[in-house]
Amino acid sequence: MIPRLDLHDTIAAIASPAGPAMRGLVRVTGPHAWSIVLDEFLPDHPGELPCHAEIRTGRLTLNGLRTPLPVQLALWPGTRTYTCQPLIEIHTTGSIPILNLLLSNILSRGARLAQPGEFTLRAFLNGRMDLTQAEAVLGVIDAGSPAQLDAALRQLAGGLAGPIEGLRDRLIDVLAHLEANLDFAHEPDVDFLARAELAGELARASASVSDLAKKLVGRDRAEISPRVVIAGAPNAGKSRLFNALIGREVAIVSEVAGTTRDYLSAQLDCDGLMVELIDTAGQEAGQTDIERLAQSFRSEQVNGAHLILDCVAVDTLSDDVVSPSLDRIRVWTKADLSEVRDGLATSAATGRGLNELRTAIARHLLERSEGDLPAGTATRCRESLAQASQALESASRTIAHSQDDELVAIDLLSAIDSLGEVLGRAVDDEVLDRIFRRFCIGK
Repeated sequence: MIPRLDLHDTIAAIASPAGPAMRGLVRVTGPHAWSIVLDEFLPDHPGELPCHAEIRTGRLTLNGLRTPLPVQLALWPGTRTYTCQPLIEIHTTGSIPILNLLLSNILSRGARLAQPGEFTLRAFLNGRMDLTQAEAVLGVIDAGSPAQLDAALRQLAGGLAGPIEGLRDRLIDVLAHLEANLDFAHEPDVDFLARAELAGELARASASVSDLAKKLVGRDRAEISPRVVIAGAPNAGKSRLFNALIGREVAIVSEVAGTTRDYLSAQLDCDGLMVELIDTAGQEAGQTDIERLAQSFRSEQVNGAHLILDCVAVDTLSDDVVSPSLDRIRVWTKADLSEVRDGLATSAATGRGLNELRTAIARHLLERSEGDLPAGTATRCRESLAQASQALESASRTIAHSQDDELVAIDLLSAIDSLGEVLGRAVDDEVLDRIFRRFCIGK
């Protein structure tokens, strides 16, 4: 995409959501954005062009429209804009024919129709934001829940880029010292970095990368809705609970244990958070081919779940075994048959505890999503962070078992490059600049 685009073109596009509305928006940016729009603008209060961001009201003359169109212009001069280029937003009625006519007039005056994402692409290429922030813009647009929106907004504000930039900056410092050790070993004024201190820096950097990589685990799964799996022993009331929660009879219910063989799924509204609720077979040792297949389906759903509802009937002492590493909520079922001392008690027969369970599901998933990243960022960053982690581990092993600092420098440069890929930055010139600027060699 990048090679085919001319960043010196003036581009325009409708920036408001599709469909009729009270207000619509057309955005224009580039060297000639202001002249293309203002040449046909009749201001309510004429005056000099502003030197700072300003709102102006007036009318636009459009070919194909008998009377001038009332508009409000948001003007941003210079490079202190989203795209680092002069930018103008035209606010007017949200009529689709009007917006299309307005855009057509702007294109006829010399602008080019913007490609998908080109405004944000210009912001990235012109240094307004890094790749993680550019991806966060899409995360904001695609957010399907308050938690996803919060995660995208934190990333847009630098919540991911800040720690990576700080780590990368420290590694460049370490590499600068190490390069000085190698190239200027006989210079008395060079501030050398002791090997013990170097080993400590590498250990701390490796731990930071590992912690960040852990946050990406499972963040690129394609499901729009979190997956909530009902699990438990045979005849624990799982299917009855499934039917009661979704409000209709979907799963077959029987007093005979092991009735459920396949798994069923349905959308469930949990206090405004839409989840995919999945009913599975009870956990047991499969004896027949069908039973073993049912257990295989069950394991697949449990392992792919965001949350497990660990169901135990109050009238039994049996319990299933769910991996403690998986997030789960203990749910007592058949609470109409016996008293429950503590915990979340539910009854599919009476409806007891169903609203409380929906609330608990939403609260648990929202709390767990506090550290989530937009899926696009998680997918792209995983390999880069894995490469950075491997490089730092290799450098640490070399420091511990060898005196070959050149190999350490190679691994450090590889780690810096990998972190730079996350942010979309190069590194070689920065490393050279850091060496000579910090140590003033040859002055």
